[in-house]
Amino acid sequence: MNLELSLEQYETLLKLVYMGDWVISTLQAKERVEEDSDNDSRFAEVVRHVFNHAEGAGLGNIVQIDQNNGEPYLTREFEEESGLVDILEDYEDEVFWQALIERLAHRDFLRHYGESAISGMAIEERIEKETPFHDKWATEFHESGIENLKT
Repeated sequence: MNLELSLEQYETLLKLVYMGDWVISTLQAKERVEEDSDNDSRFAEVVRHVFNHAEGAGLGNIVQIDQNNGEPYLTREFEEESGLVDILEDYEDEVFWQALIERLAHRDFLRHYGESAISGMAIEERIEKETPFHDKWATEFHESGIENLKT
């Protein structure tokens, strides 16, 4: 298969592949119960393939080759100047707040109704009854951040 991209589109593809690789690498760094090395190697193979075409596309200045392992990578300068670092930091921040809100809301929902009552609810009822707990935490964190959390 051949894919024709403009230089701008290819640069965008490099950014997308970088961000996807960053997410996958973050997951790989954590201990995982299930090993999925087949998927991991397929992801790495695609990253290498896309990055290795940078020189031929005229973007060799933003992709370099690691002298130790021969793996291509985006230069630190490009990561910072392109806004990739900011995008990934914003993503991490958003994931943190959403996960915290979801976990606290679900915890409070369980405490309020109990597992047996919740298991008897239709999905629509669960959503309706859990939403106020979600809204409470979303409002709290939007207004105060973690200032009011206590141990």
